[in-house]
Amino acid sequence: MKITLLLCIFLVAELTLAQVSPPETAQRTSREKYALIDDVQNLTLDRINAKISFLFLHDDTDGTIEGLQLNVKFHPNAIENSVFKGTAEVNTLDTDNFLRDGHLMWKKYFNEDEHPKIYLESKQVVDFDNNEFKVVGDLTIKGITKEIIVTFTYNKEELTLVGKTKINTADFDIKIHKAYDKNKLTVYFYLPFQNK
Repeated sequence: MKITLLLCIFLVAELTLAQVSPPETAQRTSREKYALIDDVQNLTLDRINAKISFLFLHDDTDGTIEGLQLNVKFHPNAIENSVFKGTAEVNTLDTDNFLRDGHLMWKKYFNEDEHPKIYLESKQVVDFDNNEFKVVGDLTIKGITKEIIVTFTYNKEELTLVGKTKINTADFDIKIHKAYDKNKLTVYFYLPFQNK
């Protein structure tokens, strides 16, 4: 009789626990939802205010390039799943000097007639500490593709990504100066986001 009573109590306890405790998959799904609170699902790129600028180091000449078509899928909580892809129109290049900008469109430089766009596409995104990460991608200028690394910093309060990379225009057959080292360029990226 005592054994039967103990078995009944044990079965009732098991059934009660089964009803109270959610299955493991449900618990995991709930955790995943909370993990995505600050993810890209709640953010959208502000394409109007996104900006790419540059500094030509040897001449201390800065400028901007526009006509941006950007496809950025940014995942703050899963950086490795982020995607950066976009184009810029060569004829929007602006160094605040009309004659110089016109010369840069010539065939010996950007060759805007045959290569009207610059392309950038990420291949890998690597996470680092302090909201910093690196984007490894292919940059194509004048039909020539080179691998570059862009270092980005994410500001959670301002919802912005600020990045920079260094290239040499001579690698893309754009030789402003004969000496290779005098063709170094720093490119800056400013990517603001908005809450959906």
